[in-house]
Amino acid sequence: DEDRPGGRNKPMGGGNLLGLWTHTLENDSEMSLQLYYDRTHLSQPVPASIFSPVAGRLTDDLDTYDLDFHHHLLLGERNQVVWGLGYRLTHDMTGNAPGLGFQPSKLNQNLYSGFAQDEIKLGAGVTLTLGTKVEHNDYTGVEVEPNARLQWNFTPTQMVWGAVSRAVRMPSRIDHDLRRPSTGSTIFSGGSDFESETVIAYELGYRAQLGEKAVVSVSAFYNRYDDLRSLGITPVTILPLVLQNNLEGETHGVELTPTYEVLKGWRLHAGYTLLLENLHVKPGQLDLNNALNETADPQNQFSLRSSMDLPNRLALDVGLRWVDPLHENNSGPVAKVPGYSEMDIRLAWHATEKLELSLVGQNLLHDQHPEYGVPGPSREEIERSIYAKVAWHY
Repeated sequence: DEDRPGGRNKPMGGGNLLGLWTHTLENDSEMSLQLYYDRTHLSQPVPASIFSPVAGRLTDDLDTYDLDFHHHLLLGERNQVVWGLGYRLTHDMTGNAPGLGFQPSKLNQNLYSGFAQDEIKLGAGVTLTLGTKVEHNDYTGVEVEPNARLQWNFTPTQMVWGAVSRAVRMPSRIDHDLRRPSTGSTIFSGGSDFESETVIAYELGYRAQLGEKAVVSVSAFYNRYDDLRSLGITPVTILPLVLQNNLEGETHGVELTPTYEVLKGWRLHAGYTLLLENLHVKPGQLDLNNALNETADPQNQFSLRSSMDLPNRLALDVGLRWVDPLHENNSGPVAKVPGYSEMDIRLAWHATEKLELSLVGQNLLHDQHPEYGVPGPSREEIERSIYAKVAWHY
C-alpha cells in the first residue's frame, strides 16, 4: 500500500519469473535465450475534479511475455558480431474511473525486434562499431535505431572515441489511449496519431591513465530531439485537448569522471555533469505548456565517493552528492525544487568469501528533502534512512 494524500491508499503488487539459457560454441561464440513473464497490479484512487464530480478508482492489470535470443560470434580476427531477435506480448486490462480511463480498456500489443552489431578492428588501435536495431510496434509501425562508434587507442594509456546514434521513445498508452473523463464528452485525451519521439545523439570522449594512480575521463554530448510530446487543441471544436508531437529542441553538455588511488586500498571517485536544455515549439505549431512540461532536470550535478578497504575484512564507502535546483511544470505553474547536498555511508564486513554483512545510511545530512514535485503539503520528500543487509554469494 502506497500512502496517498488525504488518507487514500494505492495498492500495488506483482511478480515475475525469468529463465535464461546460454550455450558456448567453438571459437568463443555464444548463444543465449531468455524468457520472462511479469504481472503487475495497480489500484489508483482518482479524486473528484473538473473531469468528473464523482471520485473513483483506476485499476490496471498488465501481463508481459518476453522472449529474447542473442548470438555472439567471431568472424576472423577482426570482427566481433552480435545479433539477436526479440518478441514481446503485453495484455493490459484497465478498470476505468469516472475521471480517468483508457480506451480501449482491454488491449493486446505486439513488439517485434531485431538487431545486429559488428565491432571491427581496423588496425593501429582503431576500432569501428556499426549496428542497428529495428522494431515494429502496433502504434507507429517500423522504427529504425542505427548507431556508429569509432574508438582510437593512440597510446597504451590514452583513448579518444566518438559516436552517433538514433533512438526513439515509442508511444505509451497515456500518449495514445488516455481519456479524461472516461465516459461522456472528452476534455483531455491521448492522440490517435501520436508519433514516436526521436533523438539523434552525438558524443565525443577522451580517457587517459595519468600515472599509476589516476584515471580521468571526459566526454561532451549534443542531442537533437524531434516530435516531442506537446498539448494542443482539436481544430474547430478546441476540446478535447490532445497530446501531440509539436516540440523540438536540443540538449548539450559535458561529463567529467576522475578516479584517484590515494593509498593502497583507498580510492576516490569524482563526477561532474553539466546539462543545458533548449526545447521549443515547432514553427507554426502550438503547445499550451509552451514547451515547459517536458524538462525537469538539474543543470549541474557533482559527486564524490570514497572507497576504503579496512583491516579485518571491513570496507567503508562514503558518498557525497550535490544537485542543482530544477524547475517543474507538471501541474500547471512552474515550480522550483531547491538544490541540495546529501551523503550516504556504507560499512561492510566480509565475514567469509560468500557472506557479507553491511550497515547503510542514506541521505544522512537532512531529516528529509525534496527532489521533485510542486511545493505543498502533498509533495513527497526523500527521508533519511538506515538499514542492514545480509548478502550470500554462491
